[in-house]
Amino acid sequence: MQQIPLHLIDSHFHLLAMQKKGVDITALLNEMQDLSMQALDIGTDFDDLAKRSALLSEYPSIHMSAGIGPWGVASGQIPVKQQLEGLCASLDQSKVCAIGEIGLDNHWDYGTKQSQSDLFVSQMDIASQRNLPIIIHSRESDDEISALLQGRTFSRRGIMHCFQGSKELALLAVSKGMFISFAGPITYKANIEMRDIFRAIPLDHILLETDSPYLSPVPCRGRANTPLHMVHIYEYAASLLGMDLEDLIAQIQSNFCAFLS
Repeated sequence: MQQIPLHLIDSHFHLLAMQKKGVDITALLNEMQDLSMQALDIGTDFDDLAKRSALLSEYPSIHMSAGIGPWGVASGQIPVKQQLEGLCASLDQSKVCAIGEIGLDNHWDYGTKQSQSDLFVSQMDIASQRNLPIIIHSRESDDEISALLQGRTFSRRGIMHCFQGSKELALLAVSKGMFISFAGPITYKANIEMRDIFRAIPLDHILLETDSPYLSPVPCRGRANTPLHMVHIYEYAASLLGMDLEDLIAQIQSNFCAFLS
């Protein structure tokens, strides 16, 4: 078994989704704690924060966000106004470090573009009102995300999560003070352009993530992903940058601390 270095950071994972996939989350969280890992458990729905907060109450190095992804406007969902009210009520009850994941998705049939945009903007406004950064989901929506980012400032910055967009979008987000986070797909053979973009991002704007339980990196493809697979992403990223692994670990620690501050 590969030895996992201490102090790795997973800037984006989904605890409840891993639990649904059959991952023993208590054992996982204990192992993460033993490895001095920090991580960020990401919200996806208006009503998931209380359950996640209870599961993570004894793990202070695991931070939480809360938000409603673009699937919140999909057919069959409860009214968006009711979802947003529920989200704000949960934010009053549990401490989070960010609003997210929120954003736009043109790959799946989640409502209309306008309804997705309205939900995204509403939650960016909530983040601004509560002085919180945001975590952005962008899938096949570079132009729309760019247009929305252009007209806003972000005093608490944010993260473009699991980045798979264009270099132009990445550099725009960096100009807004955001971090660009890369996940398992950076290790996939076909993603040459993604690796070129990764190398173009200033080191102090890079984060790494698993997006567990999805997108397992090489050599773990075909298995449920977990934050323990961060080691493969770190090692691959360090090789792309020509850095020592220890130096990359220290840089990501500094970047994550800046995101939280």
